[in-house]
Amino acid sequence: MTESTPSSYRFVIVFIVAVASFLGNFVIFQMAGLAPQIIGAIGLSGAKFGLIIGISILTAAILGMPLGALGDRIGVKPVVAVAMAVTLVGAIGRYATAPSFGGYLFWMFLIGATNAALNANFIKVLGVWLQPKEIGIGVGCYLTGIGLGQAASVASGSRFATMGSAYLCAVILAVLILILWLFLIKNPPNLKKVEPLPISQTLKFVVGKKDIWVGGLGIFFMLGTYVTVTSFTATFLTSAKGVPAGTAGLCASIIALFMLIGALTSDRLAKLTGSSRLFLFLTGVVSAGGVLLTLTVSYGLMTFIALALTGLASGAFCSYILSLPMLLSYVGPVYAGSAGGLISTLQSAGGFLLPYLFPMLAGNENYSGLLSWVAAGFFLMGVVTLLLPELVKKSR
Repeated sequence: MTESTPSSYRFVIVFIVAVASFLGNFVIFQMAGLAPQIIGAIGLSGAKFGLIIGISILTAAILGMPLGALGDRIGVKPVVAVAMAVTLVGAIGRYATAPSFGGYLFWMFLIGATNAALNANFIKVLGVWLQPKEIGIGVGCYLTGIGLGQAASVASGSRFATMGSAYLCAVILAVLILILWLFLIKNPPNLKKVEPLPISQTLKFVVGKKDIWVGGLGIFFMLGTYVTVTSFTATFLTSAKGVPAGTAGLCASIIALFMLIGALTSDRLAKLTGSSRLFLFLTGVVSAGGVLLTLTVSYGLMTFIALALTGLASGAFCSYILSLPMLLSYVGPVYAGSAGGLISTLQSAGGFLLPYLFPMLAGNENYSGLLSWVAAGFFLMGVVTLLLPELVKKSR
């Protein structure tokens, strides 16, 4: 789209992309909401249960680049549609077969397909429909879909009468969203047709670009560190600060809430800062500072403020980096899928690896040490992006 010819249909596109991200995460994190029933039913250890959820993140790490390159080659709509169909097969298998550790690993790997395709390609869809100044808001809506999908799945888990009824709900939801995607996603009417490049050429181009690797490394630290802090903050507050479990869980949810606010306001915050590199570095400093404040202050109002700052800054960082393929002029719509695929691969690798690595480095049940590693991860998130070019002025 151009600045002079915005189409109101772009709001439909943003809505469908956000709804699709809701599905991808609802079906995965339903397992977290059903954790007590699943662990009790098949006698899983905590590590094995974590692997069941983590395998869906691994799907995106493995398939992100090829699915992004396919999006550049044959179009985003068919690539994501096929991925949604694979997720639907996984959801049906999870519902129709008897629960087992091996079965869950297989079905959850398939269920991760939608996220793998969307993470790599959503920015390509938004990039051709939205004006440059709107892309940050579009990315924020996408991340909002992710957050709401995770929150709704966890919150609704205990409200289903059986695991089977919960899984059936996911199947129905997957069917509905696949239908919406097939009927409502389309290209702008004035989009210039460009002859698609061979997959090998788009991948070679993207792999050779330092800026994409730098952004991917930054979001590697961001997602892995964010998943770790959201997973262990409640446990830290209970064990180290004596906060009741219910209240500690509410505190931890503040990170996710403000993460979404940060995602929606990222573009505005970057412009207020006046420098994209300074902005991204400051998000790392503020996120790390929020974690360190949580560690050191007595439980109270400052704890809420510290966690809110952590969520706000990490969300702003995430939104900006996910917009990177459309902010770098030499990438744009032609290579956006491949670039998004590389970033998605590194992002998912961080989300899979760091939540396992940080607890090992901190030592068994050393939650204070664990949060210190989390703070270091957030700081590194900001530092590596100092290697990016200045983007605020160029993108405007």
